[in-house]
Amino acid sequence: MLDNQVLFAESFSVMLEKYRLFEAVHVFGEVESFVEFLVQHSVETFYIFVDYYFKNTNGLMIISDIYRINKRCKVIFVTYATSWLVIYSLKSYHANAIISKSNGLDVLFECIAEVSQGNFYLCPVFNELKEQQSTVAPVAFTPREIEVLQYFAEGNTISQTAEKLCLSRHTVVSHRRNMMAKAKINSVGQLLKYAYQWRII
Repeated sequence: MLDNQVLFAESFSVMLEKYRLFEAVHVFGEVESFVEFLVQHSVETFYIFVDYYFKNTNGLMIISDIYRINKRCKVIFVTYATSWLVIYSLKSYHANAIISKSNGLDVLFECIAEVSQGNFYLCPVFNELKEQQSTVAPVAFTPREIEVLQYFAEGNTISQTAEKLCLSRHTVVSHRRNMMAKAKINSVGQLLKYAYQWRII
């Protein structure tokens, strides 16, 4: 379990242990310690429960690391996200399941059963969200684009963003241009408004 909301992570892990759903349960509040653990156990198969929202990154960046280190892992996003664009993005990055933190045990059991059979699972909460917004064609940003967007939202300039991400200014401008083209908008202000509206950041 990787979640920086300590109370939820501990409660969730206790539940997994209580119902003996897995041989062992590990909880991580920081990405660095989780990645270190994954590297040390890179040949084992894990069910990884991870949130989308983190202090300095997002779940999409983490999922890329997980699959690069260990392709056997099953990734299940457990999140309070309520934006269909966020859920759509998680699905497009090959998560094995996406469930809401507001679900009950029945959904968790159903989710694990589906994933163990090789199926993708989307919980009832997010299926309903999908139905409500089915007329809206979501735009999926890449993990790096979302990261750039987060720095813009914090008030960083192109140069500051480039420095913090160890990218060239041209690459940051290219990411910005690509995001605006995808969302069919013309300014950074509109791009940030779009991001807040869809709760991407």
